[in-house]
Amino acid sequence: WAFQIVYTRSFEAPDGSGDLCLYPIGDMFNHATEANVAYEYDEAGNCYVQTMTDVAAGPLTMTYSDPTNPSYLLARYGFLDESSPASFCKLGVDWHITDELINMGYSTNTLLFYKDTGEVSEQVWDVLLYKYLGEEDVGRQQEFYQAHMSGDYETKQSYHEGYYEQTREKLLEHIDDILGELDGLSQKSAYGGAVAGDDHPRLPLILRHNDFVRATFMAVRGYYFPGEPYEEPSGSFSLSSKNAFFT
Repeated sequence: WAFQIVYTRSFEAPDGSGDLCLYPIGDMFNHATEANVAYEYDEAGNCYVQTMTDVAAGPLTMTYSDPTNPSYLLARYGFLDESSPASFCKLGVDWHITDELINMGYSTNTLLFYKDTGEVSEQVWDVLLYKYLGEEDVGRQQEFYQAHMSGDYETKQSYHEGYYEQTREKLLEHIDDILGELDGLSQKSAYGGAVAGDDHPRLPLILRHNDFVRATFMAVRGYYFPGEPYEEPSGSFSLSSKNAFFT
């Protein structure tokens, strides 16, 4: 109980130490993608909260964490935020993240899939091409990287144009990999419900989260790969190799 209270209701200390503090009442605000309150501290460490705009009668909200990663919010705080227009595309969750990847734009709040339009952020294309070139030609990868770092848009764009089909293929491969895992999780959940009964208190929310992620990925797939049908995987799945949802 004590761990959960600190883990879900604490604020980072104002002195930059990274320590966590509890501020009773100050932790009562709900999360929203578009927050309407901000908090600050005085020299004694007291926490003050104030509205940032005129707020009509209704909830006062703050942002708990990056709103473009609903999987993290679900895992840490136990709710699903479907209000963000974009979500982390889950690219590279099993990669070793280097300084160069970070410089190329690798971050959970920049590698985005937009659920309403189906578009992806510029950083998704940059990171996919950087990784592809690293597999094929390290010299070209470094030339692309240096063009990015120096702001040489012309050279960088020529790489994107020259390798568009290969990068596009990498995007489709990633989308279908995640969709396949989501479909496998649906099978696993159906099996678990049949064995244990569909009364697990968190299962409906977890399944709703997975449906939300799946819908976002299908929107991107439909935008960039119209006419290319997605085939759902069939056959057996491993109960030991899957998590309940993605983080």
